[in-house]
Amino acid sequence: MSKPISSPGQMFKISLKLFTWTARIQQNGMSALYIESYISVKGKKADRKQFNINLEWPHDRIDFGKNELRQRYKNDEDVNDYNMIIRDQVSRINEIAKRFRLQNRMLTNEMIERELLYYDASRSLVAFMRLSRKERYQSKEIVKRTYMNHLSTINSIIDFRPLTEFSQIDKKWFTDYRNYLKSEVKQDGKIVKKSISDNTVWTRIKDIKAYLTIANEQHGVYVPEFGPKEVKNPYHKKEAVYLRKEEVIRLINKLDEGVLGSQDYQVLKAFLFCCFTGFRISDLYNSTYQWMVSDNFLQFLMVKNSENKPKTITIPLIPIAKKFISNNKGKFFDLPTEQEYNRTLKVLMKLCQINKKVSSHAARHTFGHLFMKFGGNILALMKILGHTKIETTMTYAHLDDDDNLDLALKVNDEFESLAKFKIVS
Repeated sequence: MSKPISSPGQMFKISLKLFTWTARIQQNGMSALYIESYISVKGKKADRKQFNINLEWPHDRIDFGKNELRQRYKNDEDVNDYNMIIRDQVSRINEIAKRFRLQNRMLTNEMIERELLYYDASRSLVAFMRLSRKERYQSKEIVKRTYMNHLSTINSIIDFRPLTEFSQIDKKWFTDYRNYLKSEVKQDGKIVKKSISDNTVWTRIKDIKAYLTIANEQHGVYVPEFGPKEVKNPYHKKEAVYLRKEEVIRLINKLDEGVLGSQDYQVLKAFLFCCFTGFRISDLYNSTYQWMVSDNFLQFLMVKNSENKPKTITIPLIPIAKKFISNNKGKFFDLPTEQEYNRTLKVLMKLCQINKKVSSHAARHTFGHLFMKFGGNILALMKILGHTKIETTMTYAHLDDDDNLDLALKVNDEFESLAKFKIVS
């Protein structure tokens, strides 16, 4: 019987040894090499698993008693390197076991398999975020849009300091990273890196702090003692952009002029459709005639949070919104990529002399403004926009002093006929 490489612990015992499948010895005598992990816990069934180390060696030149390989021939230059790889893999598993014992956590081979994936990422922030991001997406902990946004954060770290190790991440590192994101870089007089907005900086730092917490709490990776929570990262709330009635009319008039190219025309119609329905851009790209449950209503599953918290909403389809729909069957619109959609909006706003930084989301805010301006109530708006919290809806209810006066005057109009009566105090 081969001598195991033991690693005793308080809650479990683990033995590691070199292993091959004798039934799978190749015709040339070569065997694939594994490290077999045997975990025993008092009163429980033993847990055994073989971890492939992606090496092959002649089966008759393996010393299972010493858990090492023997030379295939005199002065075999590979044997030392191969044995070093075997010892390194054993060391990795023992290190995982040691960490679990120190944390008073039970260990299984399934956990070892997962931790081995993270072993090479136990020092590198970029490597860890890449691996954890993929795992979180596969387990549906994060949705695709978040998955892509986290890639942008990873790329920003690569541009900043790609070899950053966990032990180097302190308050100064965050300060330097924040300053880097806010800086503008020029080469040969050309801007090769633009400064990003405060809210994008907030998002990048928020992402990193989240992954630092995961690394520390779930994988026992050392994070400097100050902790990510001590890094101040205030959110700078920016004023939402929306269009007023006269600006929306300007866009509608531009459609009738017949001067727009095909793509500009399609984008403008889609944008105006959203101004009168409150559609998100993600729902706009999926909108189809199958959503029409009647001439006056659309019903659909929102794209946002559809993987974690699916929600079906019903919204009114008013006559003016119907006029902007491009297709009589299938999808409502033929649109370019979202990036090109937003670029086109900038051109269209300039053509219509609207001096606002308008993106696709401005249409949703415009709907909220128009809905409330012309007498809608906040609870009805909340239902149409598909919000769960009234606080979220409040950020879409854009009313200024003039709007408030107009609404108050509507109350006055209802009682105007009583003005002839003299009220005696």
